[in-house]
Amino acid sequence: MSGERIRVRVLYAAGGGYHSEVLSVPGGGLSEHERLIDFIREDPAVAAECYIDAERLCSAQIVGDDDTENG
Repeated sequence: MSGERIRVRVLYAAGGGYHSEVLSVPGGGLSEHERLIDFIREDPAVAAECYIDAERLCSAQIVGDDDTENG
């Protein structure tokens, strides 16, 4: 996956509710992690591009190009 970008929907818990976002992140380090959520929390390339609130992060899933932020 080197150089490839992946789209990931992250789900945060905040204020008694939930908020989701779709991010485009570099996928090069994905194979180095057992779980997608660990990759999102720990990969330096992801951290260099976006802020991940690890305390509120509930889940992460890879989404296709046709999936929208709220779909």
